Amino acid sequence: MDTPPEERFDRITRLATSIFDVDIALVSLVDEERQWFKSRQGISLTQTCRKESFCAHAIQGESIFEIEDASQDSRFADNVLVTAHRGIRFYAGVPLTTANGFRVGTLCIIHPEPRRLSPSQRQVLTDLAACVEDEINRIGLENELTRVNDVKRQLADDESRQRSLVDALAALNDISTSNHLGIDRQFQEALALGCRYLNLQIGIISRIHRGVFEVVAVTAPKDVTLAAGQCLPLANTYCDMTLKTSGLLAVHDTTESDLRHHPCYDTFGLKAYMGSSIQLGDQLFGTVSFSSADPRQHRFAETDTLFIKLLSRWIGSALDRQRVDALKSEFVSTVSHELRTPLTAMTGGLKLVLGGATGELPESTHKMLSMALKNGERLSLLINDLLDIEKLLAGQINIICQPRELGELLKAALLENQPYADQYGVALRLETLSKDRFINVDVLRFQQVMANLLSNAAKFSRLNSDVVIYCDEFDKEIRINVKDSGCGIPEAFRGRIFQKFSQADASDRRVKGGTGLGLSISKAMTEQMGGTIGFQSTEGEGSTFYITFPYAEVPTRVRH
Repeated sequence: MDTPPEERFDRITRLATSIFDVDIALVSLVDEERQWFKSRQGISLTQTCRKESFCAHAIQGESIFEIEDASQDSRFADNVLVTAHRGIRFYAGVPLTTANGFRVGTLCIIHPEPRRLSPSQRQVLTDLAACVEDEINRIGLENELTRVNDVKRQLADDESRQRSLVDALAALNDISTSNHLGIDRQFQEALALGCRYLNLQIGIISRIHRGVFEVVAVTAPKDVTLAAGQCLPLANTYCDMTLKTSGLLAVHDTTESDLRHHPCYDTFGLKAYMGSSIQLGDQLFGTVSFSSADPRQHRFAETDTLFIKLLSRWIGSALDRQRVDALKSEFVSTVSHELRTPLTAMTGGLKLVLGGATGELPESTHKMLSMALKNGERLSLLINDLLDIEKLLAGQINIICQPRELGELLKAALLENQPYADQYGVALRLETLSKDRFINVDVLRFQQVMANLLSNAAKFSRLNSDVVIYCDEFDKEIRINVKDSGCGIPEAFRGRIFQKFSQADASDRRVKGGTGLGLSISKAMTEQMGGTIGFQSTEGEGSTFYITFPYAEVPTRVRH
């Protein structure tokens, strides 16, 4: 298609117009989107879209496709080629078939007046079409069609690669957002994904410092002796060349490139390689690379380059987040240590006063000091958790669960947290249960979770509004809901809300305060007590956080 006119075809279309006394004769070639006229008589157009094409119908059959009056045919009556001035009325087309059986177009005749071919005329048109087929097969138009098919295959391959890239990036996104995977496991999963995507055997994340290549993470066959922490001279690795070529190097067969003279080729015999630099801000961290002892059959595609660039950026971001988390953890640990001593002294003093060391207390004073002691003990517990947050999230904090009556737990939570809510002009309101319900929890941990949820709800609610605690009762479990009237949670933040140090506004100018640890701790505690935690939120309308626990059996002492 899209080749210059050729006399061998024009000769046949001229004969057709003369023999059949028609205005138009065409050798029309049809692809997925259009019909293109290799030869044309009586028309200036060189192509039309396939949707308007009569020939697209003709190539569906094996013999002549004849329309005596297109204006009376429901398939074509509203076709623009029919409704136009001196539009098509009569059409007859014979499908053209190549030697290998492909129907590629038609020899067709067209006239603006209705007519019908006689049997002898149909045979003549068929014979002329056979002449066109002979020309196609004899002189090599089929080579052109083969080229078109090659282009189609290339487009199909490109589409397949694009789909593979999208699938790989979706898998990488799943890895990066998996809260249960630590960064080391995420790197292992990402390297394994890269090996599969690029069809290479070895994946390495390296740190480079002062000419030394240190393996940070690696995935490789069992017979490859590479491990995290292993160090090599940078000059003996292909990454040396990666850093010298703008941070990206891709060689599908090193035996056909200058890399066959590189020390890495002599030492490891790697015959295929793709690597990209990893940046931490404006500083070089190292590289991510994939390689194999066998060459690739095909060169790396643009989609491969895009994949490794995106992977290296994600690794850099993950390493930077790890560094920031470490700084935050160190800060929290330092502050917590500084708080522990005065807090211990404070709670100790309160216990002495409540124990009568200073004489009998008025009931109201005793009540307030008891509440202060409970909150001090909870703060002390929180500080201990902050000092070992990793142990908490790993499920290593000691929790003792016992059946407890939920209504009493919620009343206590409301009572203990109302003074905090008062600071924000918010009232805590409890909707009573239909009957006594028991859940199996550690009381201190449960109250700490409720305190986190209620304090967050109070902080983010509107002035003079209510935070409502209510329960949804199901057959085997009960859901405790804390509903606020705040501004809701931004869509972009929801996937990170239970991560450590996560806050929708992480700037130092935020007005709500907090460490960004409360929900992470609450999630870990809830899950360790056998429950689940979640939330629903609508921006501008508020949020509902909930914890769900199975029902516990009623204790014997209560049953009787």
